[in-house]
Amino acid sequence: MASLRALVPFQPRPAGPPTPWREEPAPAVIAISVGLLAVGVGVLAGISPQLAIAAALGLGFAALVVANITVGLCLFTVVSFLDILSNLGGSVGITKVIGLLLVMSWLATVSTRQGGGNDFIGAHPTMTYLLAMFVAWSTISFIWAESPGAALGTSFRYLQDLLLFLIVFTAVRERRHAIWLAAAFVGGATIAAIVALIYRPDPGQYDVARATGTIGDPNELAAVLVAGLLLAGALVVILKRSPALRVASATAMLLCAGGLFATFSRGGLIALGFAMVAGIFLAGRWRRVAVGSLVLVSLTAVTYFAVFAPQASRDRVLKADGGTGRTDIWRVGSRMVSAHPVRGVGSGNFKISSIHYVLKPGSIKYDYFIDHPKVAHNMYLHVLAELGIVGLLLFVSIIAFALRSALHAARIFAESGDEDMDLLTRVAMLAVLGMLAADFFLSGQLSKQLWLLLGLGPALLAVAQTRSGRHKLGSY
Repeated sequence: MASLRALVPFQPRPAGPPTPWREEPAPAVIAISVGLLAVGVGVLAGISPQLAIAAALGLGFAALVVANITVGLCLFTVVSFLDILSNLGGSVGITKVIGLLLVMSWLATVSTRQGGGNDFIGAHPTMTYLLAMFVAWSTISFIWAESPGAALGTSFRYLQDLLLFLIVFTAVRERRHAIWLAAAFVGGATIAAIVALIYRPDPGQYDVARATGTIGDPNELAAVLVAGLLLAGALVVILKRSPALRVASATAMLLCAGGLFATFSRGGLIALGFAMVAGIFLAGRWRRVAVGSLVLVSLTAVTYFAVFAPQASRDRVLKADGGTGRTDIWRVGSRMVSAHPVRGVGSGNFKISSIHYVLKPGSIKYDYFIDHPKVAHNMYLHVLAELGIVGLLLFVSIIAFALRSALHAARIFAESGDEDMDLLTRVAMLAVLGMLAADFFLSGQLSKQLWLLLGLGPALLAVAQTRSGRHKLGSY
């Protein structure tokens, strides 16, 4: 595998001046480093055997992530669903540690790969500028933001998500890598769904107990379960040679569907319906399957909420009631946009600045902005209010690029006769559309799962072009 080249001590170099910063460490350095780590683990074993075992497992895990970027990305994808672990041990959690290791692996990979087309910058220079401009605009907003610290902190999170976007492009270089990543996404979603079905927290602010799974929020859980449900369906078709994996994928579909219904999320159900309807227009040769799936899902949802769901849960899904305060938040958000249409109020400052736009005519629940300030609960309004029209245009451009890349890849796969990859690419596109629809009711612009799926679009395009020999198509 290309990602294993970093393990080879000496690579042949092209003629020209030496580049010592790309040379691999000498064997003596590696031996000394390993020896020091072994000594450290041995000392730790004398203090606490449990910590020594954890350290040894952690080092092995770290070595695996750094050595193979594709495996590391798959592991990160599964862990990204486990928000309950994100703050384990304080501010530095497991997700952040794996993310750091993944970035290290990415840097090592892009610095050692041969060929200009193997990196995102070389393949898509224009989009690289737009990605950089988006992060730069978010960062610059600290100048006029009410809370500069919040602006810089949110900008750093945007930078992490855009790095994840680039990492997916680097890690997914073969069709099997795309299947691995889809399986990892389904695996993480299934874990979240199982927890959602087993445990439901106290209703709290809701009028009914809603499942939150490992995500921590029922609406955010519903959004990722929609994507997991769709990808699991694709795997059922693709994994023809492994009956056991097909059964596992079908089981994952049922669990994700059950977890989705247990959230009682209107936004999640709308997202699923939108993705299924969009599938009729984007399914290509799979249109009959898309129509049948839409009918089956519709009948299942209607049957569940008409027959099996508790009355309180049924009422919550069927009654709009102002979106549980969303309309008030959207009204305040629109005032923020009217006041600062071009530059916004500053990245990460929606909750902080919203209080200044409440005292105007109109009935608004003040506790959403004083006692318990909320995010916009609409990703597009949130980005527009914080970063203005400039930031929203850049953000939408990134989404459009990812979707265009996926559609282009699907067409190439279809022309080349690769039905499995054609299906996976179209379903991945529908998963993105489902999450984007859910984000009309969520502020999910920082969702790791969303950026993973967005990054899969250009990665699949690169795989399709490589397999068909169309290296020059789609470079923008």
